Formats: sequence, C-alpha cells, structure tokens
Amino acid sequence: MEDAEALNAQLLAEALARRAASPGLDRSNWQGWHSEDDFFGRTEPGCRVLQDHIVQAVQICTMNISPSFDFTHYQIQAEGWINVLPRGGLNTPHDHPAWVWSGCYYVSVPVGDKELSGNIEFFDTRTNVRTLTVDGAACFASKFVMKPRAGMLLMFPSYLRHWVYPNDSDEDRVTIAFNLRFARNAQS
Repeated sequence: MEDAEALNAQLLAEALARRAASPGLDRSNWQGWHSEDDFFGRTEPGCRVLQDHIVQAVQICTMNISPSFDFTHYQIQAEGWINVLPRGGLNTPHDHPAWVWSGCYYVSVPVGDKELSGNIEFFDTRTNVRTLTVDGAACFASKFVMKPRAGMLLMFPSYLRHWVYPNDSDEDRVTIAFNLRFARNAQS
C-alpha cells in the first residue's frame, strides 16, 4: 500500500495499546497474542483507514473473479483481529470456514535469523491431485511460500489452508488478519 509507513506506525501504536489492555484469545497462534475479532468495529484512526482499504481490496478481488457481481444486493460482513508474534511465535495450520475472503495486512515484519522466518505458506490438502504437472507452473505446486513485507495487504480464498513460520527475530511480527463474506440484502 502507498504511504504504508505512516499507517503502520499508527496501527502499531494502536495494536500495542490493545495488547496491553486485553489478555487476547487462543486460536491458531502459538506463543503469540491474538486480539478479539472486533477489528471492523474499532474506531481508532489507523483501524478506520485500514478497514476502508480492506473493503476496497475485497471489491476489486471480487470483481476480478466475478465481473458481474452486483454489490448493491449484498452487505459485506467482516471480522478481523491483531496478531503479535514474538520470537518463536507462529500460527499453526488452519483455514477460515464459513467465509469467502481471508487476508492479512502486515504492520511489522522483522528480518529473522532464518530465511523462512515469518513467511506464510499455503498448501493443497487434497491427495493425489499432482499426478501430472507442468514444469515451472506454480498453480500445480502442492504448496506456495510467500515472504511478506510491511505494508503488504494479502488476500486469498478462505478455504486455503495455511500457516505462518516461526518468527526468528527479537522484534515482534505484527499483523492484522481478517475474514469477509457477502450476505444478501433482505429486499434483494
């Protein structure tokens, strides 16, 4: 995202204030902190800016895969949360059932001691689907590993199973994760 440094500084301050005020939740996070799922109800300035960016990204991604999708017939339902992973913290393999889009915004991505530190890995849980392949075609790979960077907004279908490699840095890795879906309006 453009001008991510100023937004990230604001979001980091808001995230650390939330962490100080809440014990958090236990979900896929291991040795880390996970806020309540109320990000889209937050009114802090950085949260409001990121909420708008996420909704715009969902609209763009949805139109890319379904150009005739009529947003006027739907409401967007969303949940989001903050993850803080200290050294050794990770997110275990999981997916996000009952949602359409999932994603993550990267507030702080420290450089770790190991190359895979903090990377996100997506993998195909189907068995025996890779009997044939095309050399060099990522779409046939059984897994996909991505190195995020601060200011990146990543979106993916919620059914994709994924996990986050351990943070091998002494600096916290801070992200804001989210899920969105469409609910048809009553009059539609």
